[in-house]
Amino acid sequence: MRHKSNVIKTIIGLAIGVFFVWLSASEWPLERIVGSVSFSDGHVLVGGGFIPRTADDVARLHGGVAGWTMELFWLLPYLAILIAIHYLRVIRWMPLLDPIVRLSFKEHNRIGAVGFMAMFLFPLRLGELVRPYLVKRATGSAARMTAVLATVVVERVVDGLVVALILVAILTQLPATDPSVALKLEVGALAALAVFLGATILLLAARWKHELARTVLKRTVGLISSKVADAIDTLVGKFLTGLQRLPGKRELAWFLFLTLVYWALNGLGVYCMARAFYLPVDAWGAYAMMCCVVVGMMIPNPPGNLGNFWYFLLLPVLLYGVTQDSTQALAFGLAVWLLQLLQQTAFGAWFILRRQVSWRGVVEATYEDEETLSETEAARV
Repeated sequence: MRHKSNVIKTIIGLAIGVFFVWLSASEWPLERIVGSVSFSDGHVLVGGGFIPRTADDVARLHGGVAGWTMELFWLLPYLAILIAIHYLRVIRWMPLLDPIVRLSFKEHNRIGAVGFMAMFLFPLRLGELVRPYLVKRATGSAARMTAVLATVVVERVVDGLVVALILVAILTQLPATDPSVALKLEVGALAALAVFLGATILLLAARWKHELARTVLKRTVGLISSKVADAIDTLVGKFLTGLQRLPGKRELAWFLFLTLVYWALNGLGVYCMARAFYLPVDAWGAYAMMCCVVVGMMIPNPPGNLGNFWYFLLLPVLLYGVTQDSTQALAFGLAVWLLQLLQQTAFGAWFILRRQVSWRGVVEATYEDEETLSETEAARV
């Protein structure tokens, strides 16, 4: 039954991905992105791509020509940033997880690498369950899966809130050349801010008003039926118990600081890739693109974030005079998506290929829970 549920979720995720690929194909020139490949003066040239020497050349590069150009130099800092981002994600989870169970950095890196890979690859956010599952398998009775899952929820809510605040803050710094695109960004930013601000308030209430939050959630959802209410009460009770074990103020401040550094690096990485593809965007535009990807992923994601990643990434570019027939912009979006896919998959696959984590266990994580995971299976994966 659980396998059937995962198949249904995968089909739904694929349908979402197909929709965004279709949307991209109708708005961005997917058919003109391939062509003959050559290398010249530190650039890769595809199809009709050429090395721009002047501002007019850059404008012509984005003027609907077939093919695209990338300056290879900017790949070096971007790849370095991707590696730094991975280790930042590993380290910043420590202050949240340590009050529940302490792991070595080696274990954190192993679980984080596989978990981040699953988050990117699996549809409908199913990959979020992998890290809690692997922690449970590695520690046995030392950690409850629901408690570890609470740390992931806090991590995700804080990420959403920070990114939404960044996007709202920089909206006034973006060009207002396309009112329809500006409106989409404004609506998306405010909607994301409302969602994540509400989630933050709920988490804070649950953290310091445990029983009150539990009662409110039970009584509101419990109006459906008493049986459903009891099931929700049990689940919510375990989750809120996990929240009670979250870190103190000093550790939380350290987590928030690392979160800000993490998103600052993400935006810097997008800016490096924008330079590599000669996109006429400034730092504000790069951070807007980063934020749009995160806000766009509020929509249930397809496998591998296929389609929706580059669709939302490219929205702010339209404010900088880049048109939707720019093969250069589309190549940029696909390159950023592909490099993130390869980096996260490679780091996770390393531990799977070395048999330190089983792929079967990773898949099981998407439908296991506290009850189905036996204490006798608490050996390391």
